[in-house]
Amino acid sequence: MRKTNNPSAAAAWEYALKILTRRQQSEQEMRWKLQAKGFPGEVVAATLNRLKDAGLLDDASFAREWATYRLATHPVGPRRLRRELQEHGVAPSLAEGIAGDMFPPEAELAAARELAGKYHRRQGETADHYYQRLARFLWQRGFNGYVVRQVLGELAKEDNYIDSNHLNL
Repeated sequence: MRKTNNPSAAAAWEYALKILTRRQQSEQEMRWKLQAKGFPGEVVAATLNRLKDAGLLDDASFAREWATYRLATHPVGPRRLRRELQEHGVAPSLAEGIAGDMFPPEAELAAARELAGKYHRRQGETADHYYQRLARFLWQRGFNGYVVRQVLGELAKEDNYIDSNHLNL
């Protein structure tokens, strides 16, 4: 990214508006981008305050919209959703709240079941290997261990694989 030759508040404002035409940003993301462009700290702070006053920068709104989009396009569990929101500069407490709103207990289990339903056994793959791969997939997608174990148990019963209480995961 090229540094700016014009470190004025007006230039920072114009640059921030340009960024917001692409997608909504968290306050921290906007701070990072303005700083990377070379604007001084006081100009960055003034621009962020002006954006918030104008209603163009709102972390709660950003987090809700981003989480909704993320879950619709690439489903993940609450753990991963929280982490990704924090990577976008959302405060941990806000990320926790958004993930909690998006994932009441029954919704997390339903989302894990849906993902597991799309995850198929490979030709010639043993049942043990398939269930281990599925467990790893669900865990990496951010579902907690209890939910992963419950989904695997349900699938094992459906497959008449083994008693779901004896899954070795």
